[in-house]
Amino acid sequence: MRLVTGNRIGQSGPEFVLAVFFSFIIHVLFLFAALFLYIRAVPKAYVPPVYEVSVVSLPEEIPPPPEPGPPAVKPQRKKPKSPELPKTMPEPRLDITRQRTEAEPRLQPDEAPRNAVTVQAAPTFKFPWYLAIVSGKIRQNWNPPPGARELRARVAFRIYRSGIVLEPKLEQGSSNFYFDQAAMRAILMSSPFPRLPEGFGREFVDISVDLEPKE
Repeated sequence: MRLVTGNRIGQSGPEFVLAVFFSFIIHVLFLFAALFLYIRAVPKAYVPPVYEVSVVSLPEEIPPPPEPGPPAVKPQRKKPKSPELPKTMPEPRLDITRQRTEAEPRLQPDEAPRNAVTVQAAPTFKFPWYLAIVSGKIRQNWNPPPGARELRARVAFRIYRSGIVLEPKLEQGSSNFYFDQAAMRAILMSSPFPRLPEGFGREFVDISVDLEPKE
């Protein structure tokens, strides 16, 4: 049925469409809210887990535990016995007399060793210990030529207060040029000697030395 204006009764154009759309949206939201509340209100059913158990029958009698026995003893290794040493060792005896006899043959009275260096001074020089020092120093430097035998040379020289030697000369030659040169060289190589003793009043002392081959 249409009015004079040409519109149907109850229709108002675009306003009616908009009202229907909002009504639909509200109904949908209401439906979702009711469904959500229903789901929350209904309690969930709890399903417990299922276990499978097998029953084993126990033996009628349980045997008692074994009694502890004595502890095992490890076999000990026997150490080899060391040979027994005698309590007292015999002390070695050395025949010193025999060894000395074999090493140093005895000299006959006429074969006594010579004194290769003999030092003499004036009778007024009363210091034998000083002459012994002079003799020992000359003996260290005395090297006669090899093969010289039954020779003798005498050298005279003067020792001053400081111990230095001046003016050595050959007083008695041995008729062997090399032997006499070795005698002079022994005196010169021994200079200087120790200072003259303080108790000696002179400034020098005259010394003479006899040199012979060494045995």
